Amino acid sequence: MKRIKVLSQLTANQIAAGEVVERPASVVKELVENALDAGASAITIETKGGGLESIRVTDNGCGIPAEDVETAFLRHATSKISTADDLSHIETLGFRGEALASIAAVSHVTLKTCTAEEEAGTLLRVSGGEVKENHATGTPQGTAIEVENLFFNVPARLKFIKSARAESAYISDYISRMLMARADVAFKLVQNGKTVFQSAGDTNLQDAIYCVYGADMLPHLRELFYDDGYVRLSGFIATEQAARSNRNAQSFFINARYIKSQKLSFALQRAYDMRLMVGKFPFAVLSLAISPNEIDVNVHPNKLDVRFKNEERVMRAATIAARQALGDPVSMPIPHTTGGGWPQTEFSRSAEYVRKTQDRETIPSITAYAPDSKEECIAQASFSPFDVSTKPAQPLILREPESVTVAPQVKIPERQLTPWQKSSSSMPEALSEPKTEQAQERDKRPAPLVERNEQLRLTCGSYRIIGQVFDCYWIVQQDEDTFFIDQHAAHERRLYERFAEKGVAAQSQILLIPAVIKLSPLEFETLMENLPQFAELGFDIEEFGMLTVSVRAVPYLIGEPQAAAFLHEAIALLDRRNRLSTVELKRAALIQAACKHAVKAGETLDHVEIEALLREYETEGTPLTCPHGRPVMVKMAKIDFEKLFKRVL
Repeated sequence: MKRIKVLSQLTANQIAAGEVVERPASVVKELVENALDAGASAITIETKGGGLESIRVTDNGCGIPAEDVETAFLRHATSKISTADDLSHIETLGFRGEALASIAAVSHVTLKTCTAEEEAGTLLRVSGGEVKENHATGTPQGTAIEVENLFFNVPARLKFIKSARAESAYISDYISRMLMARADVAFKLVQNGKTVFQSAGDTNLQDAIYCVYGADMLPHLRELFYDDGYVRLSGFIATEQAARSNRNAQSFFINARYIKSQKLSFALQRAYDMRLMVGKFPFAVLSLAISPNEIDVNVHPNKLDVRFKNEERVMRAATIAARQALGDPVSMPIPHTTGGGWPQTEFSRSAEYVRKTQDRETIPSITAYAPDSKEECIAQASFSPFDVSTKPAQPLILREPESVTVAPQVKIPERQLTPWQKSSSSMPEALSEPKTEQAQERDKRPAPLVERNEQLRLTCGSYRIIGQVFDCYWIVQQDEDTFFIDQHAAHERRLYERFAEKGVAAQSQILLIPAVIKLSPLEFETLMENLPQFAELGFDIEEFGMLTVSVRAVPYLIGEPQAAAFLHEAIALLDRRNRLSTVELKRAALIQAACKHAVKAGETLDHVEIEALLREYETEGTPLTCPHGRPVMVKMAKIDFEKLFKRVL
């Protein structure tokens, strides 16, 4: 029978370190937070081997008195709180007193520190939690901590650590967030002798965003400010043109503390209600200032989760602030959520907001209809409007998009296709992640085209094209049914099939002037790990400075103007799925190319052009969806109109 015994202090520290020190980035986070709490205005972070070989953090803060140096490495030793009551109004980033003890338990630590009052500094060496050396030394005011051979005594932890490049990306990602959280502090990150980030610390948040995301983001930024007396929000969001396919470009800070919050992300998403399609997420650097009494940061040792006392009020404020920044009327009501959402209250414009947004365009209100199921979509598409003239009954084909086969050759004269080959610089939906189960299954398959089996043969009467509404939707009447056809979706599907049939996904186009693209740390790491797949697709990419790549060649169909957008979207797709085959990347490229070349909503077509497009499907049947899984057409029966006008009950 095993006896209960008290673990040694060293063993207890190593166990506790598992929560605090998950990876090298955790060490950097704790040391940087300590430097900020010490009042540092300049912080330098240097790492080697992804932080496993060494991490050195140097600051110009207040330093640690000589008599407190060893105490600082004891568990639960801190200068930031004294009693449990202090937890209700924490104003520092750290407070648990676990960081240094946990780090020292699994590494070799060398600390040099000096206060303004001391003539000499202190040097302390700790290895595996044991003090090896402690004496006076010459050092400037502030603190320098070097952590070497991380996890040297816990080899099991090393099994779960990623490559040095990946760990470096995690460190870069964290520093990039803090650089924006504290624009008043000069940060410098050096990895393997190369400078990754260096900020001026001039309090200019736009400069900090430029340092992280490059100049391409600046034109899309919209300044945000909101203060209701309970919470104050400030920062920048971006227009929908800068939206990403994941939330990695969202940074939230509460009282200068970087946090992760799905609820804040959701609140922000609501402000973009009719601006973003499903699967797109806005860019945001959002800082919240709120009384420490109104939040609980003592949720987890990593301090990335925060609880709010009045969560609904904070989330509502975030939505209102974002809507104001986007130029929406402030009085726009926020709809209730199912199951008790945020309360609706009256609020007025501030004079400053009116001045900033009086000339901006407001978002129109629209009502849309889409089929709820695949069966409904099939029922709605049960016709084939290929001719404007009246014709006798004839068998038509309706097909379902499922798997690969060869699409028919295009029979439209080239002059009719020319107006639809216009390039667009906006590609918001080319790689959006479909949300339906059917679309997700379709995405997993390597097949680039559609299957023609399960064909339904219908006998149709005469039909005629009524006209076009909103420069996007064509209205076609057939017997007692009226069909609304999305010209972009219909043309996009046909172009997608043509491109796949010709096998042009991987044809490469050499650029006269290479495109230089700035990536986030995590994007850069993902791209470097998957360069072979991008090369097979037709890209010629090489590293060009820190977090920057030079693109010398791109797939012919994508073209240089869309190279950056495609890279961001493809990397986001890789991030969601961990790994993507070359076939799937080619499919993504085909979708983006089809989206780029397809006629857009807002472009007026005449009857001849829409007839030409519809005739292409006469022998193959009417497609149910575009490559993104959205319906090409929807149907309203005569009975539906009669119900709307109360002719029938």
